[in-house]
Amino acid sequence: MTEPNGPALDALNGLSVGDALGAQFFVPETARAHHASRTEPSGPWPWTDDTEMACSVYTAQRERGTIDTFDLTHAFALRHDFDRGYGPAANRLLRLVREGGDARALAAELFDGQGSYGNGAAMRVAPLGAAYARDLDEAVRLAARTAVITHTHPQAVDGAIAVAVAAAYAVRARTEPMAPAAFLGAVVEYTPNGVVREALADAVRLLAEPDARAVARLLGNGSRTSAADTVPYALWCAARNLTDYRAAVWEAIAAGGDMDTVAAITGAVVAAHTGTEGIPATWMATREPLPGWAFPEPGSVPPDPEWAADRLKPMLRPRACPVPDLFWTDGQWQLIRSGLRPREMEDRWVSYTSEGVLHLHRSWTGCEVWSIRVARVRGGWRPVSGLAETHRERPRPDPQWLEPVLGVAVGGYGPR
Repeated sequence: MTEPNGPALDALNGLSVGDALGAQFFVPETARAHHASRTEPSGPWPWTDDTEMACSVYTAQRERGTIDTFDLTHAFALRHDFDRGYGPAANRLLRLVREGGDARALAAELFDGQGSYGNGAAMRVAPLGAAYARDLDEAVRLAARTAVITHTHPQAVDGAIAVAVAAAYAVRARTEPMAPAAFLGAVVEYTPNGVVREALADAVRLLAEPDARAVARLLGNGSRTSAADTVPYALWCAARNLTDYRAAVWEAIAAGGDMDTVAAITGAVVAAHTGTEGIPATWMATREPLPGWAFPEPGSVPPDPEWAADRLKPMLRPRACPVPDLFWTDGQWQLIRSGLRPREMEDRWVSYTSEGVLHLHRSWTGCEVWSIRVARVRGGWRPVSGLAETHRERPRPDPQWLEPVLGVAVGGYGPR
């Protein structure tokens, strides 16, 4: 995995600048004045949902060093800004998740049970691919996991995989140069069989075609907002211009269609190769600043507490147990997510979260005593089910302890 402030941030910057510039050309007067001449419109350039969701992906990986899909799902929902240009299906899904809906069920129900095959999963994933440039299998696995949060159709998942792999190869090409055909061919090899892979193979054959609009007529330009008609053209632009961010983004915009998303994908992949310094400085200055929440401390939400990672022991004989009727605010849940450890051994408890489950361990033995599943409800969070240790060789908890212990997990022992 690469450093969170390295290629992953480069990809996020490239994505957000491409997104923000491309979005300007949906204004007819701007398009007439600047499109054909490839001149920059005046700023500032606000970014869209492409960047907002990509920031959540970047943040989730930066916090934990991996992706927790429960956290990322609810990050998408809680940071959802209706005015950023989300599609109708995404607006509805994220609103319902925010209000306590079952995210997996809602995503699977979209479009008569087919799931969305849109380009939303692909548009946000490049920073993740750049972070795993040296572990392509992990890049593919995590790209697929982040995709199905909102886009369960295989085409959408394949599009996300292709973009993540392209970003990973773009980082590798910093020290292992690749010709455009080899670069795009490598992406094809990692993309599962299907229409996205077929279109990417067509893109390889079209690399020598000088007319971008002619290529877009064959590959698509995102006008149908599907992964299959967005990703191949975006990666065609990136492969041809991997060392030239300006040329790549202008070529992405030139074909019309879903210009912000095509330019976001193209810009992310190219910046993963060139670094942020390859993005024109005036473009970076004109892009709306990224949100402050996108930059938490690396490792601020670890999968388990680093100080006790070699001591924590899972339950041997878990059994369902009742949970108290509690409500946690977003701020309290953030404290729980961050993981707490005792200042002194007699404080008794260690807690951490993983995939929406709060794990509670005794501090002096490392033994897990309870695991509590949490769910989103309107305005906050609640424990909804629990497991308790019942093995005779482990201390068995008194059910009356649980509510005070959960209160301690929120009120806490102090920062990690």
